[in-house]
Amino acid sequence: MGSLKRNLANNILSDGKFDATDLSGTVPASNVNNDSLTNITTFGPSLGDTIQSVASDPTPASTGDIWYNTTEGVLKGYLPIEAWSSGAPLTTARRLLASASSSTQTAAIGAGGYIDGTGDQNKTEEYNGSGWANGGNINTSRREFDGAGTQTSTVIFGGRIGPSQQQTQTEEYDGSTWTSSNPLNFGRQRLGGAGTQTAGLAFSGIGNTSKTEEYDGTSWTAGGDMGTGRYALGASGIQTAALAAGGNPYTSVSEEYNGTAWTSGGSLNTARMFLRSSGTQSATLAFGGLISSPAKSNATESYDGTSWTTSSTSLATARAEMGRAGGTTSALSFGGFTQPGVTTVTEEYNLSINVTTSGAWASGGALNQARYQMAGAGTLTAGLAFGGYGPVETGKTEEYNGTSWSEQNDMGTARYEMANGNGTQTAALCVGGRTDSAYGGGAQAFVEEYDGTSWSEQNDLPSNRVSQGSCGTQTAALAAMGLTQPGAPNTTNTSFEYDGSTWTTGNNANTARFAATAAGTQTSAIFAGSGNSPTNTAAEEYDGTSFTTTGSLVVGTKGASAAGANSDSALFTSGGNGGTPSGVANSQLYNGTSFVTAPQLASERGYAAGFGISTSAVVGGGLRGAGVTTTEEFTGETVAATASTITTS
Repeated sequence: MGSLKRNLANNILSDGKFDATDLSGTVPASNVNNDSLTNITTFGPSLGDTIQSVASDPTPASTGDIWYNTTEGVLKGYLPIEAWSSGAPLTTARRLLASASSSTQTAAIGAGGYIDGTGDQNKTEEYNGSGWANGGNINTSRREFDGAGTQTSTVIFGGRIGPSQQQTQTEEYDGSTWTSSNPLNFGRQRLGGAGTQTAGLAFSGIGNTSKTEEYDGTSWTAGGDMGTGRYALGASGIQTAALAAGGNPYTSVSEEYNGTAWTSGGSLNTARMFLRSSGTQSATLAFGGLISSPAKSNATESYDGTSWTTSSTSLATARAEMGRAGGTTSALSFGGFTQPGVTTVTEEYNLSINVTTSGAWASGGALNQARYQMAGAGTLTAGLAFGGYGPVETGKTEEYNGTSWSEQNDMGTARYEMANGNGTQTAALCVGGRTDSAYGGGAQAFVEEYDGTSWSEQNDLPSNRVSQGSCGTQTAALAAMGLTQPGAPNTTNTSFEYDGSTWTTGNNANTARFAATAAGTQTSAIFAGSGNSPTNTAAEEYDGTSFTTTGSLVVGTKGASAAGANSDSALFTSGGNGGTPSGVANSQLYNGTSFVTAPQLASERGYAAGFGISTSAVVGGGLRGAGVTTTEEFTGETVAATASTITTS
């Protein structure tokens, strides 16, 4: 009886339904009650177990686990679910970029590409499964090329450079630096690439639509010609077992390569060009593409080595000319051309019993007073925003309950550009800041504590400060850098620690700067960004004793917001940069070593109040031309096993 559940699971997986035929003749159909399946346990042995009757869904052990839920009165199982979900966006929107054919969903690479109105790009970005980070620039900016290999061992080839078409240039990447290698024998663009850095394959393309070349890690040699010359196709597989699918002019033709010759494969269900594909010759996923000008496709198809099957899930954003990574159970699509324009969109495909809910920002309740250059503290469901500018300095304090803001008692001293906030909703700290007229104007040393009802003055900072970064709690706070008076010449690198009563001077940061943002605790903090240069990406960690330079921001900011429990897990959001000083929509995650992109805010803003942790954060108010009242809430990605109901027929 050990094979029964194995057969049953396989049969059910084939159509998602349960009926007498799924028993494969092992058990009489009379043993199955299609109304309540009350006799389900009579044919239960499976791999040493029975198909159990349980009151609630069990914790999954593996795909194909089956049980009868007595509470719901249904047969259920952990069956694979296929779906595309949103990933963190690229830092730079572009199309016609190269990607590595053997890279994975958690270690992908995108290089070069094209931005309409700007031209060819040399930028490289790397994806780690959570977000994108900057890699080394390619030596020759270009587009309409392809690549083979992995994220840390990539080869790119061919393409177009401005008006110069059908290029032969080859470059190799070691995970850090690109170096030139021997060129292709035939110049081409809009070609396909497969294989690895030491066993690569280049085929098709404008200029030489049927030619194939093989790469051994040093040089290119001729391979067998394709049966159907074309370009802008999907490419997958390895040097000795590759697959070409679709292409110009809107074809459904597929061909398979065995290391010597090409032979016909199954036809796509949707004819298209500028699609992407990932996987092996016998297990490939194809997605997106152009189905007519200018119509883009979001269709997904899978290939089993014989025929193509249209998936039940589609890309959320129809597009063409994107990058790819992964295989048939775990794939990645990024960038590309939508209608209209280029995009930063990243989507992840998974075939699994797990359902991924992507991290995202959602609208929250509006502040009662529009303002910016304020501070925040607390959590998503118990937050605090205080001070700021709008249209003059203010001492306004508002509490957030996860739904709406309510006004509380004002601070004793109205101010703005103070340190970015410490503590909780019932035990917060306001440090330094700027006044325009009171107390002589300019930077101040005032410190106030909030107890959940009112503010009270505490011991001042050792010296006046404005635009500091700060983090920690009301009784263990850290404030560092900033300005001694408004104006860049007054930038400082000093730090101060607070014990709930007294401030003491700590060690200096490595870089003097202002408008840096901080997250974490007094003994585990991360400071990033700078107002010295709006595009500054520098970051430093503090361990309770000293500052150490660490990985840089992906996108430079000043006056950003931050949320995080410690220096190993922080979220930096919005802020200004050189092109948009009044705010950006970028978000970036820090994992203790490096920054990667995170889901973007719905609206651009800077100098907002931010609080929470990296997976549950709030950004309220901020600068967007003028002060705004809008609030956004962030919920991190979740992955959960989902039991599927097995229907009878």
